Amino acid sequence: MVSADPYQGKCHLYTQPKDGEYLTELSVAFGADVDMTTTPLELTLKTDEFPRD
Repeated sequence: MVSADPYQGKCHLYTQPKDGEYLTELSVAFGADVDMTTTPLELTLKTDEFPRD
């Protein structure tokens, strides 16, 4: 799961779901890439154009 927070200017990537929780969380500032190549999505999310509030 990926969430984007325009107030903090960060993206959060949650992986490895188990028993209703995510075991791994990665936070990156807008402008950095979110590397999801090791997940079933197998892609990189560019955040450099995400709006900030």
